[in-house]
Amino acid sequence: MAVTLKEESILNEWSMIVDNAAGNGRWLLDHIKARLSASNFPGGCTWELEEVKSSGFFAKVRREFLIVSLDQFHDYHMYIGVRDYGSHLDCCRFLTVEPGFLKKWASAKLTGAADALSAPQNILVHQDLRAWVTVVHHCVVDSVDALLKNLSMDPKLLQRGSKGFLEVW
Repeated sequence: MAVTLKEESILNEWSMIVDNAAGNGRWLLDHIKARLSASNFPGGCTWELEEVKSSGFFAKVRREFLIVSLDQFHDYHMYIGVRDYGSHLDCCRFLTVEPGFLKKWASAKLTGAADALSAPQNILVHQDLRAWVTVVHHCVVDSVDALLKNLSMDPKLLQRGSKGFLEVW
């Protein structure tokens, strides 16, 4: 069964098209996984390839994403997608917050925001979340950088910044 990626759960995103790089998706995902493994995250970081669909009753589009999670922040997930787009390679990364039904309901009742109880409760926990997001982001971006170099492309073309909550520069 496919995991549902809901647009309203996305806090932060990054994307880039690598020109004329179709066919390199598996290499890039393997490189990202190797960098994740080498990062030695504290707190039980795991990743798995999953079929993902968009939300909506009639959602028919499904794609494979590498979903990265950290036990310490079980409501937060990083979706990493790599796919051929014509002769190009479409690379993206989404940070989501996805509290369970009861937590979402209680949060909405108590605070008016469905994900408020999932937010870091102090600055040091926020620092841990930001560190995890930043390191995963760098695993993705540095892997795309390595691909550009492999393809004899200028790595200055690489867009490093992201958009949204917990922005990474």
